[in-house]
Amino acid sequence: MSAVRLATSADAAEIVHLGALMYKAVGAKPTPMWAVDATRVVRDRLGRDLIGMVIDAPEGGLACCGLVNIAPRLPRPGALAHHMGYVQWVSTAPQHQRKGYARLVMEALLHETDKRGIEVVELHASPMGRGIYDDLGFFVKDDNIAMTTVRNRPTD
Repeated sequence: MSAVRLATSADAAEIVHLGALMYKAVGAKPTPMWAVDATRVVRDRLGRDLIGMVIDAPEGGLACCGLVNIAPRLPRPGALAHHMGYVQWVSTAPQHQRKGYARLVMEALLHETDKRGIEVVELHASPMGRGIYDDLGFFVKDDNIAMTTVRNRPTD
């Protein structure tokens, strides 16, 4: 089984490549401009407020990656931590899918958030990934309604 390791800034371009594959799988259309910006952001934030875990592919590049954004959180009753994690870009190269890599990456990300005392970790799951997240203790919240607005987005 391949080893999971902490991502470094040198992995940024490969992480973005896998992220683009994930976005394409859910119908998004990553652009070259997005890739340049995303690579810069990932490179700049890794090791600070962005945790990345990766598995190297034997042929070079990355077989799998996953990221957790660390963000401040206001205190709330019953919670000790003042930070939360948001999982993004869990993606496996097509030739390495069905080998358990995404689960290994997620377990390593959760271990790292546990070490940092982060109590709340959230994510959005694709139907294909939901089983892994269910197994790892994630659940669909039903005590409130998750809502989103996208504002000031430039039009194509």
